[in-house]
Amino acid sequence: MTTTDRAPSAVDGAPVAGAGPAPGPLPRSVHAWYGSGAVAMGVFNTVPGLLLLIYLTDTLAVSPALAGAVIFLPKLVDLLASPYIGIWSDRTRSPWGPRRPWMLAGAMTLPLLFAAMFAGPPLEGAQAAAYVAVLFVLAALASSAFVVPYTAMPGEITADYHERSTLNTWRTAFAGLALLLGGALAPVVQTTPQDPVVGYRLMGLMMAAVLVLSMLGSVVGTRRAPHPVFQPRSEGLPAQLRVAFGHRDFRVLFPANLLMAVASGTMVAGVPYVTANVMGEPAYTSILMVCVLVPLMAAAPLWKRLSVRVDKRRAAGCSALVFVLGGVGLFLIPVLGVPGAVASSVLVGVGLSGTMMLPASMLADCLATDDGSGRRQGGVLSGVWTSGEAMAQAVGTGLLSLSLALSGYVESGSGEVVQQSETALRGMLVGSSLVPAAVMLCCLVPLVFYRMRAPGTDAKE
Repeated sequence: MTTTDRAPSAVDGAPVAGAGPAPGPLPRSVHAWYGSGAVAMGVFNTVPGLLLLIYLTDTLAVSPALAGAVIFLPKLVDLLASPYIGIWSDRTRSPWGPRRPWMLAGAMTLPLLFAAMFAGPPLEGAQAAAYVAVLFVLAALASSAFVVPYTAMPGEITADYHERSTLNTWRTAFAGLALLLGGALAPVVQTTPQDPVVGYRLMGLMMAAVLVLSMLGSVVGTRRAPHPVFQPRSEGLPAQLRVAFGHRDFRVLFPANLLMAVASGTMVAGVPYVTANVMGEPAYTSILMVCVLVPLMAAAPLWKRLSVRVDKRRAAGCSALVFVLGGVGLFLIPVLGVPGAVASSVLVGVGLSGTMMLPASMLADCLATDDGSGRRQGGVLSGVWTSGEAMAQAVGTGLLSLSLALSGYVESGSGEVVQQSETALRGMLVGSSLVPAAVMLCCLVPLVFYRMRAPGTDAKE
């Protein structure tokens, strides 16, 4: 076994993050260009999460139940495909390293599919649902070709426990920019034309251009990062998954991150429903998203500092609690009004910053370890992680669509205005605030069992 692939040591019986291949700090340009790839990830997750459900129900006249199925299907396909993409990425050998060729493939296909998904064909109901579902499945696969190897990189290109947090701090800041583009700019672009179909087409083209710039920038900008070569595992997927979930800390971190992603997905999907129906002004969507996203970007370095002081697990738990407080505040919008909505959105943004950055950094620590044989399976772990996040986002949207369906929400076609019942209004408010807050609170249970610490840190509680 080489020193590059050495297994992690233990301090007081607790595991610590393993060493990576880079002996010194990475250039800051690599940090920044790596982080820029998160713009594509954020746009692809945020825009469909925010607008696709309401696009289907209120423009293409798709029922809420069928619309929820359309959003869930691509995530199911992605759940099955991403681990295989991870295996193929692990086994890739190229002058660019094992990850960047796959990232380039995603960069060349996802923008085209994304634009086509919002092209607004002259279809309604089940036919429109089928059209969107096919394109969404293909787009999800293209996204995974980029995201799976992208997620694996921090655990491979640096040996420094805290530099992995630095990489993910940049990633979180750019993710905030992506959410600003997808959560604030995209709704504005979509609502500018009088014809909503034209608005969705224009928005799709603009966001596709953002995807191209972000993904290609990350591929080119990380060329100065090390290209480590690890011996990949030769087993098939079932055997590799058994090894992956045999990693104690990954096994508890994975469900914690799933719950965080479900919570954020539910809340994001509910924003346009609450602003249009409960607050009575669709324009508030962009305002509240800005109130979430500016604090999200600003808080990322603060969560990194806290993680250095109290370690990553405790900092992640604190960020989850801040999110919960914001969710409870959003439930009180009818009482607190717009000022309360703004203040609660700020809390949600600060909490989301930590729940996005810290689990990703903790994942990189897991990826930087091996099983003592000198072999790594970073692609498989990141594939499982990515597919789980994608599924969690769909589950979050599904929870909201279920709340809408159970409360009697009435779908509409383009140009139609439907007055929703009091029960429907209450259902969309609960589904957008208390449900995600409760799900986020549940992530604290698996986090209790996470034990990985910085090398040389006393891990005793």
